[in-house]
Amino acid sequence: MRALILVVEDEALVRMMLVDVLDDAGFKVMEAAHADEALNILAAAPDVQVVVTDVEMPRGSINGFELARRVREDRQDIGVLIASGRVAPAPGDLPEGTYFAEKPVRPERLLELVRALLLQG
Repeated sequence: MRALILVVEDEALVRMMLVDVLDDAGFKVMEAAHADEALNILAAAPDVQVVVTDVEMPRGSINGFELARRVREDRQDIGVLIASGRVAPAPGDLPEGTYFAEKPVRPERLLELVRALLLQG
């Protein structure tokens, strides 16, 4: 069975690139443009195994760090990968079961981190 990954990214081109990389690697992928949309998808799709999220998403009510916290509080079985080119996590920003990657994330690095999160779950 293919793992289901949720990509949360407000920039359409970046989101498409992430989705393509994950899809090409054999994952099923769902997309959200911001954290609020992601939370709605997670509520409706219990089989999501990993969330890949940006930090800064102006259209949503919360950022990627807060999204990661909420996901990990509700569903310890979901791993979270947070990526940002501008914001580095401060101590305490990353809940357990969460990885951080600097943008741009190389495709190999993206897949390596997603697979590591799947092994944790």
